[in-house]
Amino acid sequence: MADIIDAPAVRTRLEELPRWRRRIEVEVPARRAEVVRRRYLEAFTRKARLKGFRPGKAPAKLVEQKYGGEIEQETLKDLIHEGYEAAVEHHELDPVGMPDVRGVRWTDEGDLAFTAEVDVEPEIELARTGGFRVEKKVRTISDEDVDRVLERLREDRADWRPVDRPAAEGDRIVFDSVPLDAGGEPREAERVENHRIEVGEGSLLPDFEEGLRGRKPGERAEIVVRFPEDHPNEALRSAARTFRISVDAVKEKVLPGLDDEFARSVGAFDSLEDLRAHVRKNLEEEVDQQSRREVNEALIDQIIEANDIEVPEAMVDRYLANMMSDRGGPLEGRVPEERMEEMRKVLRPGAERAIRRYYILQRFADERGLRADDEAVHEAIAERIDTEETSVAEARRRLERSGDLEDLRFHLTMERVFESLREESEIVETEADD
Repeated sequence: MADIIDAPAVRTRLEELPRWRRRIEVEVPARRAEVVRRRYLEAFTRKARLKGFRPGKAPAKLVEQKYGGEIEQETLKDLIHEGYEAAVEHHELDPVGMPDVRGVRWTDEGDLAFTAEVDVEPEIELARTGGFRVEKKVRTISDEDVDRVLERLREDRADWRPVDRPAAEGDRIVFDSVPLDAGGEPREAERVENHRIEVGEGSLLPDFEEGLRGRKPGERAEIVVRFPEDHPNEALRSAARTFRISVDAVKEKVLPGLDDEFARSVGAFDSLEDLRAHVRKNLEEEVDQQSRREVNEALIDQIIEANDIEVPEAMVDRYLANMMSDRGGPLEGRVPEERMEEMRKVLRPGAERAIRRYYILQRFADERGLRADDEAVHEAIAERIDTEETSVAEARRRLERSGDLEDLRFHLTMERVFESLREESEIVETEADD
């Protein structure tokens, strides 16, 4: 579809391309180009320092001869920006990312012509959002599941008691270490003191941990450590370094008894049975939430399959760039340059799904009027706070200051959306294999 608009400042033609790409042909009239060029000529004239003339007094013709290239560059930059923004406004576009500007040229009439291609915010239509069949895995909490949680609680509350014996599996070693240089002298800048590890947990390089195993309190030794060929520090890859260590202490783990006293130390529980019941209830809630999330994502997959939803390429590129650079994400921002393209191919399907998922949920929320209003937010805040300690109004102000209020509103909206999606499809409970 093409649309031609003759605006007071620009002439522009719009062409729709696949995947929400738009091509905009723009012409900025010669009279406007002359106004911008004259403005830059005057600006350069005021600042120009030419031999034989006082600052700002040089003839414009001489200034143009000396600075013509720079004046032309600044003029083009302003006109392209101005023409593109005017075209976007006239066509009521919502661009995603920066435009790709091509074919910049002056016409015989003195107009500036160029073409800009840009992705725009998609406006999706959902033909089908219900009538699907999805299995919900039902998981039964066993006594062994409860026991595993109780063991973790005991581990968290363990005492570490000093012992005078060689360090064994599971013991904690407290030690100092310093690497030695080629001449056998300590590199003091790299000394580490009061370092703690648990034997067998694998937190150190294998040679280092093996060199500590069996050491007694007060013992000193030198350990040769071989670094792997894929070590993050290139200078250490496949290298061998000697570390001088001194063991300050060896401690063994002592777990608390699994009894009523232990239960009371964990929280407001009168007995071990009360604690067990609490743990079981929490586990049941967790597995139910997990099953519900699995159902939600299965529904999203079926909605994606049932609807033709194209996403802008610029959105996918930006999503991938964020995934690979985010130090707090699963890749920790550590993708090597030589593997960037490979990782982009691997991650692209997931990126496209995530973007489709976002637009499906937003569109569904709008179509069904499911967005959480202020009343819903107020009720949610009231449920989450102790109203004897603080008011809902104060809690809301704190959420606003921290930027969490809109996150809460979004969370409430998504709860409504997924509840409605589940109601529109058949959810069949089946026993989970695991």
